Amino acid sequence: MKITEVRTYNHDEFLNLIQVEVMTDEGITGTGESYYFGNSVAAFIQEFLGPAIVGENPLNQEALAEKMHTYVGYNGSGIETRGRSAIDIAIWDIKAKAANKPLYEYLGGKHNQDIRFYNTCAGRGYMRKSNQSSKSWGIDQNSDDLEDLKAFLTDAGALAENLLSEGVTGMKIWPLDVYAEKNNGQDISDDDLNEGLTPFRKIRERVGNKMDIMLELHALWSPTAAKKIFDAVKEFDLFWVEDPIYPDLVDELSVLRGSGMPRIAHGETVASLTRVNQLCDRGLIDVLTLDLGWCGGFTQGLKMVEKTKQTGIQIAPHDCTGPIGLIAGLHLSLASENALIQETVRASLRTWYPHVVTDLPIISGNKISLSQQVGLGVSLKKEFIQSPQMKSTKIS
Repeated sequence: MKITEVRTYNHDEFLNLIQVEVMTDEGITGTGESYYFGNSVAAFIQEFLGPAIVGENPLNQEALAEKMHTYVGYNGSGIETRGRSAIDIAIWDIKAKAANKPLYEYLGGKHNQDIRFYNTCAGRGYMRKSNQSSKSWGIDQNSDDLEDLKAFLTDAGALAENLLSEGVTGMKIWPLDVYAEKNNGQDISDDDLNEGLTPFRKIRERVGNKMDIMLELHALWSPTAAKKIFDAVKEFDLFWVEDPIYPDLVDELSVLRGSGMPRIAHGETVASLTRVNQLCDRGLIDVLTLDLGWCGGFTQGLKMVEKTKQTGIQIAPHDCTGPIGLIAGLHLSLASENALIQETVRASLRTWYPHVVTDLPIISGNKISLSQQVGLGVSLKKEFIQSPQMKSTKIS
């Protein structure tokens, strides 16, 4: 089998998204995706990655991964890695299709598995373009329908009650981000911290401990400020605190460990296996939140998962990017016995994800699963890729 063509897709409404299709001479097409500055990632695929793999055997993913490595950009989650990740996801889609198996089964999972999920409380327009900041939250101030970000900022208790009514028992929020933007996260005042904790109080007052709460910190804080936040949230019995400090500050994570401290979930932007080894070997995290679209795809992600298994760390693959990223992460969750929970965004699942791809995960209560279609079990919708707002490039 040989790769005959690579196609990139960038839609004007979703400037952070990049989708790829990898075609073979046996008529099998693999689909992949990455996120953040999609046009830039597409340009790198067109210039280097696509030409590097056309004519190669897609079943030899290690050789392909080596061909896609570059002299720079291989150790972080930059454009080079994000482009390589999107293609690698498509390659594994091809491998599972060639074996006539769903990808999670090809990876060793059981076809009837499901896993608990939680809701990241974003809205329909969250992070469609630009970088991570409150300016990119995309809140629709004229609507309350599925505007979960606006909801947790205004009445998190009512939002928790609404989620529980649907069977959702975990929710992630980030009410402290706006305070980090005041001084680049170097410190947080007592008044700001007290105000920022209001959503947690409202949730516990309204629904008690029926709802598991995750606090997202988006790696915006200094170790000193993060320690102050960790101490303050102990009373709320959080499920975890996610990405408290910048990923490179490995040694400083130890400041946030100790008796009574919340669990740490970390790693969605980590692309280095060496870094994952350090985090796991030193017991600096409890949950690895890897993102297959940012870490090098399944080829690298599976090695990271193997390390977590060896060291007793759990995984919870990242979503909040795009539908193929969610589906890839869910395949990994269903194939990994140490998967704790899967991230989802109900606002995305119910609004724009269905316009992009043909099939989406199955949700029942607080569990999420996949159909038994071969490969990833998903493809880009024709009306999406044929949209006048779509830019597509073919490399052959």
